[in-house]
Amino acid sequence: MTTAFTIGVSLLAVLGWSAPHAGAATDQIRQTPWEGLSVIVGQKVRVVMPDGARIEGKVTGLESDALAVEIAKTSNKAAYPKGQFLVPRATLRALDMVVPSTWRWRIAGVAAGAVVGTACGIVAVDSIKNDPPGATFAGFGGAALAMPVLGYFLGRAADRRAITYVITP
Repeated sequence: MTTAFTIGVSLLAVLGWSAPHAGAATDQIRQTPWEGLSVIVGQKVRVVMPDGARIEGKVTGLESDALAVEIAKTSNKAAYPKGQFLVPRATLRALDMVVPSTWRWRIAGVAAGAVVGTACGIVAVDSIKNDPPGATFAGFGGAALAMPVLGYFLGRAADRRAITYVITP
């Protein structure tokens, strides 16, 4: 039974290592002039401001000297409160457009987690036969329930995509 557990843990480790890298491989970098940013109006973006603060929100418009963003998340609430904000053209060099996520890696993560969880469940049941019930059963039983959840979160990380727009002068 230990072999099944070892194989299951190995599968989840491979999934955990490869899933975020698979998602990152599809990120794109595009160079565009200021006027080319009109394609991101209505999209969710992440912008790092010159002072290092990070803002996230929906682009509501493109003006000749600023990008209008409806801020939903901010790392500096005092300088960049939630609501409408104009990001000055002179300070904006690049931004990330958040692409709606897919579901493929989440399903793969849950499936791999279920396989590992089943292996943990088999080890937990086997531990009842060989050892007095207690810590071993609880540990592997908890792992059997937690593995699909862990697989889901690994898959969700792999499903996230972004397109980086670098603004050319």
